[in-house]
Amino acid sequence: MSDQEKAYNVNMLNLVREGLTALSDAQAEKRSLQNPVSETHFLGNWIITALKEKRFDIILAGDLRIWLQESRTLGPKANFKLRFETIERVYTQICELEYKNLTQFILEDILTELDKDGWLIETESNVTDKFKLSSSGENSVVICAEVYDRAFSDTDGALESPLSVFIRHGDQAFIDKMYSHGYLVFGSTNRSIVKRHNRYILRPFNHAKKLAILPTLAD
Repeated sequence: MSDQEKAYNVNMLNLVREGLTALSDAQAEKRSLQNPVSETHFLGNWIITALKEKRFDIILAGDLRIWLQESRTLGPKANFKLRFETIERVYTQICELEYKNLTQFILEDILTELDKDGWLIETESNVTDKFKLSSSGENSVVICAEVYDRAFSDTDGALESPLSVFIRHGDQAFIDKMYSHGYLVFGSTNRSIVKRHNRYILRPFNHAKKLAILPTLAD
């Protein structure tokens, strides 16, 4: 695990907090109105300035560039205030649980919960390009048995390396379920080798050099 991966979460949390504070100060000083259009416009400009002035660790540059592009293409629909608030809530909890790592025992408990909810769980087969899952269309989770066993420590069952998880239909429900136990789910740029399933990554200590897929939060 690199030092950048370890530092990403707290750096992201500091970024969104600074952005929200800047917005709050601007509204108090009547430099920005309290409506979604004005708030997104202000934070879009704040992102531009943050990039130009290199205010934050280089590990966050990719996120800022993506948000800058979304500011230009989506306009008010980028809804940066809500996004920043969601990231703040999620990453505050994750940073407070900095030393909490996923274990094989916890993941098995989570998979058992999904099984009780009617999900199809497959963790006993080795997954290749030729792998096919027989199902009736229900939500499903597939984890390659060989990768599953290798990812966790033989001594304490802790997650030691990134673990690929293949999900069909219940993507957001899986993300929300993991977060309810204190764990993040990350997207993958590698193609899925399980037909009709999307590929996601679980990472040791929730550390990565990228933003996690955000869970659904209750008001």
